[in-house]
Amino acid sequence: MSELKTPATGLTVGGRDLGRRRGRSGSSARLATMWTLIGPALLVYLGTVVASQIGGPVAVQGAYALVSLVAAVGLQIFTGTSGVLSFGHIAFTAVGAWAYGLLTIDPTLKKALLPDLFSFLADVHAPWPVALAVATTVGGFLAFAVAPFLMRLNGLQAGIATFGLLMVVGQVLTYWSSIGPRSGQAMVGVPADLPLERLVLVAIGVIIVSWVYQHARTARLLRATREDLTAAPGSGINVTIHRVIAFTISGAVCGLGGGLWAATNRVVQSSHFGVGMTFTIIAILVLGGTRSLWGAVLGTLVWSALDSLLVYLQGGVTLGDYVVSIPEGARPIILGATLIVALMVRPDGLTGGRELTWPVQRWRRRG
Repeated sequence: MSELKTPATGLTVGGRDLGRRRGRSGSSARLATMWTLIGPALLVYLGTVVASQIGGPVAVQGAYALVSLVAAVGLQIFTGTSGVLSFGHIAFTAVGAWAYGLLTIDPTLKKALLPDLFSFLADVHAPWPVALAVATTVGGFLAFAVAPFLMRLNGLQAGIATFGLLMVVGQVLTYWSSIGPRSGQAMVGVPADLPLERLVLVAIGVIIVSWVYQHARTARLLRATREDLTAAPGSGINVTIHRVIAFTISGAVCGLGGGLWAATNRVVQSSHFGVGMTFTIIAILVLGGTRSLWGAVLGTLVWSALDSLLVYLQGGVTLGDYVVSIPEGARPIILGATLIVALMVRPDGLTGGRELTWPVQRWRRRG
């Protein structure tokens, strides 16, 4: 078999141009990499378009699904990359929602309903983009402040410590009337400035941020510590520093999710951000697969679709001569049972911890 070099393509073996082959494989690799971003973002956008076209309760459920998506992606940035399960990320969501509410409620209404507020909080009134930026900053700052202490822990100890953070933040927001309502009362009057069209743009922006972080060097090093925590320091990897970076970024994203939640719900109360929301976001992430961005997206879509269907069935759906409904209280039971069955069949989540595969690459493998 002859081997000839050509100026245009390099090495040719048996009449086949390896340079072109490598070029094609390089292009396929780049498309496969980009598809891990484009695929989830496109699916989220199409799902939002469908919900918007249907309107009514479906559009409302779609808005809450996008908020849950942002919180789930925020949790995945830390937990999926480090392997440390956090029970405290809803604390960052809480402070983000608190900041957004305090900045967007009309000052006159704030002075009437929240008489104990600090004067600078009572007088401030910001547009929604500024409020979202502040919510993101507050969540990231709180995460950065506590990360040097929490990120030295591993396993169950880290999980319990983050849960302690959630409890502390919940108590502060409940009883410190200088930054909110008195004794756990609701903060009302948050304006509806974020319709579904804006929410989906913010959610896609969060997906892009997560994707960029996952391809950064610090994320790759942190994933190495996840696989072998003992060997990582011996390889020169500073585990604590890379955990702090991931924790801060994820806290900022969860703070942004809190701002979106406040704008969607329009009523903010400290009791909203407790164990219930914590385990809902964890369940979404575990259902989809904790180790991938695609897992956070798919888990949110499947969970939200099932939850919306159960809400409809709880109110009764007429099918011909029959009315199909489920009894009150059955919704969380069905959601919990679905999660158990899904994890029995797919212990690593629906995605198996893998990113979305480029379709052309999958077809070539089958061929």
